[in-house]
Amino acid sequence: MSYLRNPSFEAPDIAPWTRMNQAGSVQYKIWGTSDARSGDAVLVMSTSQLEGSVAQDFTATGPPASVSCFAWVRSGSQQPVKASLAIWDLGVNRAVSARFTATPEWRLVTCAMDTSGTSPKQIRVEFYLHTVNRELWIDSVNAF
Repeated sequence: MSYLRNPSFEAPDIAPWTRMNQAGSVQYKIWGTSDARSGDAVLVMSTSQLEGSVAQDFTATGPPASVSCFAWVRSGSQQPVKASLAIWDLGVNRAVSARFTATPEWRLVTCAMDTSGTSPKQIRVEFYLHTVNRELWIDSVNAF
């Protein structure tokens, strides 16, 4: 079971997903589309500044040895979008990330982080954009 809430963006309220890095430059919305990877909606994000991001924080209970995340991503147009999926251990301010280039076809992106030590852990899953003024579509995000 995923730690994330609204992982497939089917709920109309975008919370608990939030703008994070370069927050003022990030545009994001839940958009209903028959082109969703699963269900009927996706998260669409874009930024006017490099490294603009959207994130969700959660508490990983128990002694997790690692946290993994996967998401389906694609470009909202025929143009590629460079981005990354990051996992943060907020308690020690450490992150790992997986860079990717989204194309018009859905693709699976994965990232994993070792989280040894005490629990519970405060974790953040975050999507960063490295291409400005292009839409990234995100669907079916899971963290476990």
